[in-house]
Amino acid sequence: MILPIKNKDNFIQNFLNPVARLNSSATLDIHDTISTIVHNNSNIFLKAEYKVSWDDHPQDSIICLPDTVKLIKILSCLDEADINLKVEENCITYNDKFNRFKYHLFDDSLQSKNAFDFSKIDNINFGTHFELTREKNNALLKALPFVTETSKVYLKTEGNSIYAELSDKKIQNVDSYTALIADKFEGDDLDYELILDVELFRLISTLSFESATVYINNEYKMLMIKLDIHESRLTFVSTSYKN
Repeated sequence: MILPIKNKDNFIQNFLNPVARLNSSATLDIHDTISTIVHNNSNIFLKAEYKVSWDDHPQDSIICLPDTVKLIKILSCLDEADINLKVEENCITYNDKFNRFKYHLFDDSLQSKNAFDFSKIDNINFGTHFELTREKNNALLKALPFVTETSKVYLKTEGNSIYAELSDKKIQNVDSYTALIADKFEGDDLDYELILDVELFRLISTLSFESATVYINNEYKMLMIKLDIHESRLTFVSTSYKN
């Protein structure tokens, strides 16, 4: 099977990189798109999809990546912007007059099991949503050297605005920082604080987006972020920590 990758740098930055940050290994489903579902040891789940322009559409299959970071490193060595990867039974190979490589795969029997059923997302009502810009997200993260003892972000509504607080309210005498991240939102007020892993905000800061839509379900205290970046579609889901 030939896997045609248009815009290799986008494939690395906005597909493989966020996948690798959550899990070192991944199972790729090859259908009309390349897709995978990964999660970290906390409560962040990601469904990543990448559009493919097939010259000859292959049969549906799976690819088990043992080390996504290693694949990123070897793809970064290639000079071409658009590449064709050959997927064989137990490896991915690349061959042109400038570069060649062979990257071995896990056996299909070692494919990772999905820890979250993203098909159920369509049946969940997200009653609150707002736009989070890359600028506001990065401004929040600039305060991390000040709040060195925290790994949590507390989201709350005040009036018509959304605020994010870097803190850990289970620890006494901990420094905190609060920033306005959206000056308006649509839907229901939050009558509680949504407590999230700061790694979610770190992760999206690595992506080349201008604005992301953030959805909140108040019943399950669940947050969803959807991003469409060139050929990539990323859906992040995270649930609130308990107070």
